[in-house]
Amino acid sequence: MELLYFVVAQAGAAGDPGGGLLGLMLPMIIIFGIMYFLVIRPQSKKQREHENYLNNLKTGDKIVTQGGLMGRITNVDSNVLTLDLGAGVRVKVMRSHILGSQPKPDDEKSDKDEKK
Repeated sequence: MELLYFVVAQAGAAGDPGGGLLGLMLPMIIIFGIMYFLVIRPQSKKQREHENYLNNLKTGDKIVTQGGLMGRITNVDSNVLTLDLGAGVRVKVMRSHILGSQPKPDDEKSDKDEKK
């Protein structure tokens, strides 16, 4: 009798694959959706903003290169910028190697230092 119950239970399990293809694919779709909204979308938005920043560079902007050089743009060509690093030192830098604009000094920090 116990053998009969075992055979029936096995037959029932073989007939029900556990949700089919949708049951297997749903967790993968959910994981991809989470990755898209937490990683891919913000990264592509940041990349678009940086490309927009690089396309709008103009003479007089203060920038920082990926190598750490800080200077003011004196000449803008299509892909090459000329930077004035100070004391008459000028360097040509490719537009793609610009990291961002120079950090602005905090007025609050300088005010606190003057009070001390």
